[in-house]
Amino acid sequence: MDDATLFRRAFGVALVLGVLSRLIVLRIVNKQQPTQPQDYIEQLILSFIASALGAVAFPALLDKEFAALTFLAVGIQQFQEVASEEEITLSNIDDNELIRKGMTYIHDVSKNYEVRNYLSIFSSLAASIAFITVFNTFKVNFIICTISSIVATGVVGYIFKKILANKSLEDIVDVEVVPIEFDGALLKVGGVVLTNIGLETSKQKYLEKGIGLKVIPKDMVSAGIIGDPAQQQAMLHNVYLHMGIDRDVDEPEFIPIARTNPKDNSVNFGYIPLVRDVDLTVEAIKSAPILDSSKGNNNAYRKKNKNKQN
Repeated sequence: MDDATLFRRAFGVALVLGVLSRLIVLRIVNKQQPTQPQDYIEQLILSFIASALGAVAFPALLDKEFAALTFLAVGIQQFQEVASEEEITLSNIDDNELIRKGMTYIHDVSKNYEVRNYLSIFSSLAASIAFITVFNTFKVNFIICTISSIVATGVVGYIFKKILANKSLEDIVDVEVVPIEFDGALLKVGGVVLTNIGLETSKQKYLEKGIGLKVIPKDMVSAGIIGDPAQQQAMLHNVYLHMGIDRDVDEPEFIPIARTNPKDNSVNFGYIPLVRDVDLTVEAIKSAPILDSSKGNNNAYRKKNKNKQN
């Protein structure tokens, strides 16, 4: 097999594997508008371009076409711009949400969006390197070279999976259902004052349909995470995403407000889902992702715990 044929076959195999690796981790952001087919097409096109950039890089370098590195750098820059546009789009849509995601949550989503495009680049690059290296070293046939490319792609995919695997609140908190009560106009959940509710009809709706929830951290590091306002907003939005909310746009009194109880560092809030299912609501809280920006809170306690273990 001459070099030209080898490079073409390596490029083709790497391109296919790069696109497949992206499809495996494909996630479409629900923008609450009928554009999911377009989103799938957008993701497929981006993965194809990213895979082509990664697949052609190594053969080009072997052929001393160093301009390929320039195209690779330009491609990465373009993916960063696409992620920035995604962040702007999500921010604009967030203004119309009944419960907002918050800018920090949106930033996390857009960064993951960007990293998933890099998966295609590095998967196809690894596949191309493996294909060419195995052939040049062992002079084996096309099938063996393809298998080596699949293995290399799997290794890269595993690494990215570890990088992209975000923990959820389930790993760091317990959730209890606590009573909702009123002290005059003061709405209290688990004994923690949340806000003022003046209308009797609104009070009655909270008492009849609302669920009082107490999110209890398992340690001081966890307390720092759930005490972060952005993390609390992400948690509330996740509940809304799964359970909906029984409110209209002109009913601000039913927007859930999370408050931290300084006695035990728990976070309390009241919520009125469309259907009052306590178990599903608790699961929705636990499934909320932990934001990268909140992971560093109370970091001194994490270091202290490590020192004790050592």
